Amino acid sequence: MKFGVSLFPLRHGQLADVACAADELGYDAVFLGEHVISPVEMETRYPYAASTGDSPAYHAGLPFFDPYAALSFVAGRTTQIKLCLSLSIVPLHDPFHLARSVATIDLFSEQRFLFGVGVGWLKEEFDILGMGWQDRGRRLDEVLDLLEVLWTEPEPEFAGEFYRLPRSMMEPKPLSQPHPPYIFGGTTKAAVRRAAVRGDGWFGVGVDPEATASVVEELDAARPAGRAPLEITVGLSPNAIVDDELVDRFRHAGVHRLVVRPWQKGRDAATHIERFAERMGISR
Repeated sequence: MKFGVSLFPLRHGQLADVACAADELGYDAVFLGEHVISPVEMETRYPYAASTGDSPAYHAGLPFFDPYAALSFVAGRTTQIKLCLSLSIVPLHDPFHLARSVATIDLFSEQRFLFGVGVGWLKEEFDILGMGWQDRGRRLDEVLDLLEVLWTEPEPEFAGEFYRLPRSMMEPKPLSQPHPPYIFGGTTKAAVRRAAVRGDGWFGVGVDPEATASVVEELDAARPAGRAPLEITVGLSPNAIVDDELVDRFRHAGVHRLVVRPWQKGRDAATHIERFAERMGISR
């Protein structure tokens, strides 16, 4: 089993230090999520609330850095650890700036970037930014099509439902071709099919081993012939008690990587990930 470290919700002075410690200790990846704006009042229910116990996992005061800038900074301070966006809300982005951001971090990290892709769950955020909610799945699929044209063709052009591009040029291209690894989230039928057809991995949040095994079965059933099985990652609740028995249950469910946050206060994060590494036998 590989282990990753969640960098959320560390403050800016802690984030790089924890990522560097994780790199030296032998963790496989660091993970950082994305939101642009957080409404103080919202009707949308946080979809992972059941996994967080009494701890508020999402509220308006949490620090959400620009993950592309933050992970690029981390890339310059580390040497081996992978950098995963968990997950980018792709339908909130214009595809041209997004293409440049992803290509830049892929280059500067020397292909250590994992492009976590999500459709988004917070309707109020879409409303504030003036982005359509009902069509966000179709826009996500079209953005991915356009990104791959921008990343692979010397003079890309594109005509879709939402975006049009006359013959143009965009440089640089990412080192990872035709794209950095796609890590998809979501458990709806559409999300599972998208991951199975287009993805290199799947990221689950707060799911137990039994629920994960069910999703893995769905992913395998939907995977087209000839496509390799997906790498399965699960982000654990901060309250999760991680021991060998739990790790074995996730391993048998088909999980390849667990993402942990084994601290209560950010100032203690580096110490606690070192203790966790010692307890679970993590090493470089």
